[in-house]
Amino acid sequence: MFSKKNIKDIIIEQTPHNSGSRKMLVSKEEITSKCFEAFTYGYLPLKEKWIMHKHENIVEICLVIKGSGVIKDSEGNTEKFESGDRFIFPSNTEHEIQNWSEDTAEFYFFRIQDK
Repeated sequence: MFSKKNIKDIIIEQTPHNSGSRKMLVSKEEITSKCFEAFTYGYLPLKEKWIMHKHENIVEICLVIKGSGVIKDSEGNTEKFESGDRFIFPSNTEHEIQNWSEDTAEFYFFRIQDK
């Protein structure tokens, strides 16, 4: 049997990064893949940032839906982002995301276990 859920019916929850929120579109408990971790829709308020963090043994793919700003990693690499940009963070890579736009920035995140 397949599963259906409308994005409007998914609750918004706080992220563990001190700011912003997300909708857990698909959790690892909902599917049987051993590699899938999560598919989320993230909201980052204007002028806020998700602090430097990493995902243990998880590759994170980020697609910018709305907004602009900068993404940094712990090695000092910095990239500006805008709507339509895609980023891949290898597992255990520390990174932070800053919203420079005048509105809430929005993102899709796919997280895949690599071990």
